[in-house]
Amino acid sequence: MLELWNEYSPIAIPIIYAIGLVYAVITLLLENKNPLKTHSYLLLLLMLPLVGIIIYFVFGQNLRKKKIFKNRKLINQAFGEKYVEHHLDNKSPAEIPASYRPYNHYNKLINFLAGDLSPLTVNNSVTVLKNGEEKFPAVMEAIENAKDHIHIEYYIYSNDDIGGPLGDLLIRKANEGLRVRIIVDGVGSLGLRRKFFNKLRQGGVEIHEFMPVLFPSFTSKINYRNHRKIIVIDGAIGFTGGINLDDRYLNNGKHGLYWRDTHLKIEGESVKTLQFLFMLSWRFVTGNELDEGPNYFPKFENVGNQCVQINASGPDWELASIMESFLLAFNAAQERIRIVTPYFIPTESIMDALTTVAKSGIEVELMIPKRSDSWIVQSASMSYVKVLLQMGIKVFFYEKGFIHAKVIIVDDTFASVGTANMDYRSFDLNYEVNTYMYDADVVKTLHEQFEEDLASCVSPNLSDWKKRKTLQKLKHSVCRLLAPIL
Repeated sequence: MLELWNEYSPIAIPIIYAIGLVYAVITLLLENKNPLKTHSYLLLLLMLPLVGIIIYFVFGQNLRKKKIFKNRKLINQAFGEKYVEHHLDNKSPAEIPASYRPYNHYNKLINFLAGDLSPLTVNNSVTVLKNGEEKFPAVMEAIENAKDHIHIEYYIYSNDDIGGPLGDLLIRKANEGLRVRIIVDGVGSLGLRRKFFNKLRQGGVEIHEFMPVLFPSFTSKINYRNHRKIIVIDGAIGFTGGINLDDRYLNNGKHGLYWRDTHLKIEGESVKTLQFLFMLSWRFVTGNELDEGPNYFPKFENVGNQCVQINASGPDWELASIMESFLLAFNAAQERIRIVTPYFIPTESIMDALTTVAKSGIEVELMIPKRSDSWIVQSASMSYVKVLLQMGIKVFFYEKGFIHAKVIIVDDTFASVGTANMDYRSFDLNYEVNTYMYDADVVKTLHEQFEEDLASCVSPNLSDWKKRKTLQKLKHSVCRLLAPIL
C-alpha cells in the first residue's frame, strides 16, 4: 500500500487538491453569502491555496446551518409571541410615553426592536457596573440572596478565581433547593474540564454546553457561537454586558493586562426578556421546555422608571437586528455619537452611516484598543482609521490595557451596552444580546466613564497617520481584505 501511495501520490495529491478547490468555490457561490464575504474567501483561496482551503472548511462552511437551525426560527417566533402576550405587564408601551418627550425621536428604533420580540418596558432600574471589580461582588451578592432559581448563560466560564468560588456557591444554592441551570459555550468555555462539569452536576447544578465542538462536527459549528452573557435570578434580577466569568476582568494583577469593560445590573420588567432568551437557549441545548410559571415571570410593582429594550440576534433570528438597530440609533443622533468597541471591523452599512452622520455635523467619537488580543483583527481595524479621520471622526486608542466594553452613546438620551462587537461575526454569526436604554441618568454615567477612559487614550491626527511605514500600511490593507471573514 505504501509503495502504491509513493508511486501515485504525485498525481493524486494535485487531483485531490483541485477537487477540493473546485468544491470550495462552487459551495461559496451557491451559498449566496454577502458578496464581500465571498470575495474575501475567494481571495484567501487565491493567496494561500492550501491554507485557504483549510480555513474555509473550518470556518467558512455553511452547509449544515439550515439543518441545525431550520426549526429554531419558528420556535423563537411562536414562543416569543406567547411571551410578549402572556408575561409582559399590560402597561408596557409600544412607544416612549408622552412624559418622556426628549426621547420621542427614537420611536423608529423602538418600533423596529419591538417587531423583533424586544418590547419596550418602563418599569426598570439599571445599574452600570465598571469592570469585574464592580460586577462580580454584585453577582455573588444577588446569587447569595436567590430564593427560587438561578439561570446563567455565558460565552466564557473559567474555573479560576471567579468561576471556582461561583461554582461552589451555585452548588450550595442547589443544595438549598433552588433550580440552578447553566449554559456555557462549547468554544468560549473549552478550557472547562469534565471534572468541573461532574462536580457541578453531582452538586445538583444542571449544566450544558452550547454546541460543543467535537469532530467530525467541528467545521459546521465553529462559527455559531453563543457570545451572550446572561444571568437571571428569581426572574427579577438580571446581569448582562461584556464581562465574562473569568478572573482576567478582576484586574488583581494576576494576568498583568488591565481589562476595561462595562456590565449592567437590571431589575424589573426587562429582566423577563433575558429570561425568555435563556429559555430559548435551554430548549435548544436540552430539547426540553421550561415551565413558564409565575416564578420565572413575576409581577413587578414600582421598581423604577427607566425605559429599556433588550434585543438578541443570532443565526436563527429573522433579522440582523443588532446591526440594523445601530444604524437607526446613529440616524437618530442630533449632536453626538460615542462608540466603544474592542473589535472595529464595520460592515459597509455601518461605515457609511458613521461617515454620513459625521459629514452632516454630528460629532462622532470612536474608542478602540491600541493593542488587541488578535493582531490580524487589530490590523484590519487600523485600516479604517484614515477614512474615519478624513471624515472628521475622532479616533481614540486606549493605552492603559485592553478595552473590551461594547458601548454606544447617542446625545444625552440613549445608550446601548451589550455583547455585540462592531464586526461581521457579531452581526452575522454569533448569538448576541444588547440592552438599549432611553434614560438620562444611565447615559450620564456612561458619558462620565467615557471621559475617564479618555485620560488613558491617545488620538492620532490625519497627517501623522498618513506617514505610517509602507509595510505597515500594506499589512493593514491586506488584513482589511479579509475583514468580512474575521
